[in-house]
Amino acid sequence: MPKNWSYIRDEWLKRTTIKEDDAKWALEALISTENDLFEIERKLKNNEDTSGQVRSLKKKVKETILSKEISLDDIALNTSNSNKVQISVPSNLNYLLKVWAAAEGRDLSSVAFQCLETGLREMKSKGSIPSIAINRYDSACQKRIALAEVNNLLEKYEISQNEEI
Repeated sequence: MPKNWSYIRDEWLKRTTIKEDDAKWALEALISTENDLFEIERKLKNNEDTSGQVRSLKKKVKETILSKEISLDDIALNTSNSNKVQISVPSNLNYLLKVWAAAEGRDLSSVAFQCLETGLREMKSKGSIPSIAINRYDSACQKRIALAEVNNLLEKYEISQNEEI
């Protein structure tokens, strides 16, 4: 017999490497839907059809998780994992980036991104970035990982429920 949602949730909280506050923050995305989960479990035990309710619940949960992720950095309109940043560089640096990209058969944006990423990592390791910014970045990373784990946990739960049918 598959385990119920309460058991699966509590076991994940015990074994996750995510900080407890961040893990509970991520689980908040499912709190409003837990009663629906329990209702589905009850219907499954009584061999009632739950397919429509499950689809509706999955959609609601995905939307809630997405809104929690968006709330991390207050980006409301862009739901992708990347953002466009435009900068101005001196013409000589632009030329260097262009010939570097051409030499490696890459596009200019990927070379520019590599430079930015390398520079930021170096600045982070040297302590050049303010610690409050690093702390906020680390916290956002933890919360994104927690949301991904919660989403994965819900998918595993769904699979275990489907195996019961």
